[in-house]
Amino acid sequence: MKKSLQGYSSYEIIRELAAGGMGSVAQAKLKGVEGFEKVVAIKTLLPRYANDQEFVKRFVFEAKLVANLVHENIVQIYQLNKIDNEYFFVLEFVDGISLYDFIEFHRVMERRLPTQLAVFIASRAARALAYAHSRRDPDGAPLNIIHCDICPHNILINKEGVPKITDFGIAKAATLKKSNVISGKLAFMSPEQCHSPWKITFASDIYSLGVVLFYMLSNHYTRDVHADKNAIIEQIRNNYVNYSALPDDLPDALLTILRKMLATDPADRYESCADLARELEYYIYKDGYGPTIVSLADYMKDFMPGRFAQHHAEIHKTRLIAPANSNTETAVLDGE
Repeated sequence: MKKSLQGYSSYEIIRELAAGGMGSVAQAKLKGVEGFEKVVAIKTLLPRYANDQEFVKRFVFEAKLVANLVHENIVQIYQLNKIDNEYFFVLEFVDGISLYDFIEFHRVMERRLPTQLAVFIASRAARALAYAHSRRDPDGAPLNIIHCDICPHNILINKEGVPKITDFGIAKAATLKKSNVISGKLAFMSPEQCHSPWKITFASDIYSLGVVLFYMLSNHYTRDVHADKNAIIEQIRNNYVNYSALPDDLPDALLTILRKMLATDPADRYESCADLARELEYYIYKDGYGPTIVSLADYMKDFMPGRFAQHHAEIHKTRLIAPANSNTETAVLDGE
């Protein structure tokens, strides 16, 4: 596909950003008349899936699903296209860092992400999910969009300090055929995603975001991701949460929020992501001031000067790589 795109006059591939799951992502320049250029990201379907109609269907579904999601905390898709019978879509290029890399940098430096910033990032993700969950089709019927794969890899933070959710590749919606399949990353999966994946609700995204917040606050997962896959699935279904991994000085008010997000019964969690966002925002702004995108951007530049002081094309030479543990990666399993 790279070769095909290079020959397509509208795009100039700059470099590959990532590969995994169903597709690969590259940074590119979108070219127009009179020297117009815009840096974008291009996601292509991996060659081994190009002839698999089910994968093509999911790839196209993601593009169509997210096309009309226009929110500052969601990575926007601009175009779905096809060259030489291969699909690709053009999306917003986020010049920054993944939340996973951000947390991993703290872990390597034996530091923790400041609590207020962790809650701020979670609140922005909650606002993005609240928006996606509320979308309706042209006839006014709810789309019932559920992300199903909220994790630090799928939350990006740009240089301006704006968190953005990405990768709706396994999202479920009312228009998607229901199936008895478990999809998502085992480290962040909700109990019901393992028990009854075809019955999940918006509350599943709330749970996964709770695991992300737990991870930001502690540098640890809620469960033992180094166990074998069956053992992890058992932990998920029993809602095992290692609360002892949280810092001893974690405020009680925040622990209460976290416990509600991670409740076993979806009905015991927040009624909506909008309610969750308000609770998180109250926590950080109840004293009349709190973190903003500016304070997050300033913190990233101060804490990671080598990452943000250079041109973005160079800094990936020192990019931190995720540990080789498939249990933190996407799993597709047969449901019960």
